[in-house]
Amino acid sequence: MKIYLKENVYEKALERISYLYDEFEDVVVGYSGGKDSTVLVHLALEVARKKGRLPVNVMWIDQEAEWQSTVDMCIKIMTMPEVKPYWYQMPMVITNNASLISRYNYCWDEKEKDKWIHPKHKLSIKENIYGTDRFHQLFEKILKVDFKDKKACYISGVRTEESPKRHMTLTEAVTYKWITWGKKLSKDQYTFYPIYDWSYNDIWKAIHDNGWQYNTLYDKMYQYGIPVREMRVSN
Repeated sequence: MKIYLKENVYEKALERISYLYDEFEDVVVGYSGGKDSTVLVHLALEVARKKGRLPVNVMWIDQEAEWQSTVDMCIKIMTMPEVKPYWYQMPMVITNNASLISRYNYCWDEKEKDKWIHPKHKLSIKENIYGTDRFHQLFEKILKVDFKDKKACYISGVRTEESPKRHMTLTEAVTYKWITWGKKLSKDQYTFYPIYDWSYNDIWKAIHDNGWQYNTLYDKMYQYGIPVREMRVSN
């Protein structure tokens, strides 16, 4: 059951992010080049400006096999003067769903540099010192290493509209104080999802109302008739 409040989702997201900035020494915005994380970055910037907490920490774990328009969008965000970039272009392993014979993709393999989809950027972090090379484990490990001994949180653009399981997970149990929309990673470090209750219409309205730049791959996908729920711009 949904309970509607007087505030709209935009106002509520700003309130949530503001609370996280009050509670945590470091807030890290996860970025993928997609519409949801683009909105999240701009919301964090809005809050950080008001609180005098600039620059905003923005993290992108670059999986190498990324669309050029995704790379272009990430460069725009990572080079903003109000952003502190945490751009990881380092050896990592991701599951390969595009092959029946190769179980994994080995991103940024120096031995196959000639096959890289796009080059490394001068701003990026290129050495993996995080104790794992598995993509999905890196988020927690990076917080532990790069924000060691700090009360820190990672915020992500996950939305419950995309999955009934997400809706149940992010509304049924308290994760931190009164917050349900998150999960604990380790002592004093968490992941939160402050736009969990947004719809894709809310996302696009925020982008167009504010004139924010977005990944133009969405326009191409729309032109080719790809359903909105199937549009993905990250590896």
